Amino acid sequence: MNELLQTISPLFPELVVAVTASAVIVVDASLPRERASAALPVLTVVGLLVALVGGPAVSAQGTYFGGYVRVDEFAVFFRTVFLLLAIFATMVAPAYLDRKRVPAAEYYATVLFSTIGAMTIALSTDLITLFVGLELMTIPVYVLAGMQRHDRFSNEAALKYFLLGAFSSALLVYGFAWLFGLSGSTRYADIARTVASTGMSDAATIVALGLVTAGLGFKAAAVPFHQWTPDAYEGAPTPATAFMSVAPKAAAFAAILRVLVSGMGPLAADWATVFALLAAVTMSVGNVVALVQTNTKRMLAYSSIAHTGYVLAAVAATGAGAPAGAAVLFYVFAYGLMNLGAFACLLYLDIEGTRGATLDELDGFARREPLGALAFAVFLVSLTGIPPTIGFVAKFFVIQPVLDAGFTWLAVVLAFNAVLAAFYYLRVVVHMYMYEPEGALPPVVSPRLLSFSLALSAAAVVVLGILPDSLYAWALAAAGPILP
Repeated sequence: MNELLQTISPLFPELVVAVTASAVIVVDASLPRERASAALPVLTVVGLLVALVGGPAVSAQGTYFGGYVRVDEFAVFFRTVFLLLAIFATMVAPAYLDRKRVPAAEYYATVLFSTIGAMTIALSTDLITLFVGLELMTIPVYVLAGMQRHDRFSNEAALKYFLLGAFSSALLVYGFAWLFGLSGSTRYADIARTVASTGMSDAATIVALGLVTAGLGFKAAAVPFHQWTPDAYEGAPTPATAFMSVAPKAAAFAAILRVLVSGMGPLAADWATVFALLAAVTMSVGNVVALVQTNTKRMLAYSSIAHTGYVLAAVAATGAGAPAGAAVLFYVFAYGLMNLGAFACLLYLDIEGTRGATLDELDGFARREPLGALAFAVFLVSLTGIPPTIGFVAKFFVIQPVLDAGFTWLAVVLAFNAVLAAFYYLRVVVHMYMYEPEGALPPVVSPRLLSFSLALSAAAVVVLGILPDSLYAWALAAAGPILP
């Protein structure tokens, strides 16, 4: 028994989440609908909290399962991020699921299974574990996008996401096959040694790098692999959109850091410029297209593409050392907190179907729902990058290593895009606080759990913007294991 416990203890958080997902399905089948609707979110949050609190105590750091899994500071950091995002995605959802008659057990279980996949990515030491984690994460997200089965836009979102996701997975696994053929191994350390000796002179290395970049670029919604994002985000049920917009993106950057920085780190001087260009194009396209959107859900979808560009800028600057890796991790944490909160604020409005509120429908929202409008304003100000919010600190931490890496032009592009984004983010705040409503407006609902979750996360956005040192120090320590 002791030997069994020692074997499974490194994966304690993942096992707890898997058991919780199974328990959610069993409880839903065993209880009447009313009692199950009340019990399922509580059960889900309790299971996630047990995984969050018990993981560091039970899961000792080290390499396990024949070297396929590594528990280190990097994995612990991303585990925490994914578990917090899943808790938030659970707490904001119950009222919407009841109102739209979306199957609650399926929603919570699907979020949990996707979370397990994301956590597996962070634990991976080789391409096989990474690909298993990616597919375990993305397949449930396809289901989440189409969870509102009687809505044609939800069905369309799921189909588009699935088809393009399958194509990107094929590109990615083909790139992994090239890396295996090149190095004779699927381990990141072996791949790093091989590419260090061959360099970019080997055509196989160039092909592998291109395929892997395209595959992971889709998962992160980088331009030009972003086409699925606005339709998938707009058509998915809003709680699912909130989760989809942050967890898969965070997992994609965990994969990028594991594969490109750990596995192909010796070639960083060669691929850094490509990633810098990719970052500049991604943030610019995302912000420019977001400027003309009148639907807030679609606007936030394009803005999420822009934020991918900001994080890619830090990835391109990993040659500057640990501060660049810490910037990626800090920004991922900050983005998850503020973007999930921004999407969740749309849940206050009872709108037909899955679409988000238009700007006109937000007129006078601050008078109809003061707390929700205040939380929304905090998230939007943070996404803009205005102090004293965590969004401002995250952008500052990205710009510094970008300058240190010699990409001065990229820092200028990043600063320009931050100013550009202020127009469409603050435009929403203006409509909520300064416009008088005209005509029929969608009814406002105010679930207590939603208000509590948003108040907590909005407070965290401000507090971590004023006191970011502890989080940054943790991100700095967590970046160490993936840097060459």
